Amino acid sequence: MSSPMKVSHSLKRLLTSQTRLKLINILFNAPTEIYYVRELVRLTDEEINSVRRELENLVQGSIVSREVRGNRLYYWANPEHHLFYDLLVLAHKHSGIGAKIQENHLKLGKIKALFYSQDFLYRAVENHGNVDLLIIGEISLKLTEDLVKSEESLLGREINYMVMDQSELHLRLSKRDPVLVDFFLKYPALIIGNPKSLFK
Repeated sequence: MSSPMKVSHSLKRLLTSQTRLKLINILFNAPTEIYYVRELVRLTDEEINSVRRELENLVQGSIVSREVRGNRLYYWANPEHHLFYDLLVLAHKHSGIGAKIQENHLKLGKIKALFYSQDFLYRAVENHGNVDLLIIGEISLKLTEDLVKSEESLLGREINYMVMDQSELHLRLSKRDPVLVDFFLKYPALIIGNPKSLFK
């Protein structure tokens, strides 16, 4: 178990640089991908020296791993770090469909929660017919569809999602709806919302 001092030290490494936060968003939004320095410079739109410095900080903190392959140095999110899962969720809150929904929340309507399946959180290439996203609230279905289609074009795959209001969620769970039961048994990640407010 991580001590409070260790966690505090890790957070200090994370929260003191805009470049560092951009790198975390990129590396943890696609945790199975590897990146070389100039690729990260382009994606962050930051100076190369700043990117190199912050990558070194993240490597020193074991948050990011690196390896020389050929004549390039590659970096990726370290799945063994004690904050790995938390950083996955954090990255998805600030990028992708999670960020799109939050940015458009006034137009969308009343959003109570957004859940990601574990496969979607880890950026699995295929969903095998499983639900990727569960959106709870009274929202515009047309705008939601537009946002999802925009994300599909970036990911290069279909996103399987469900939208329902809070009362429908409660009703379907009370009837042991197999799709919802299966979704929640696989420990979906809460990207938007407060779980306590869903089940009052």
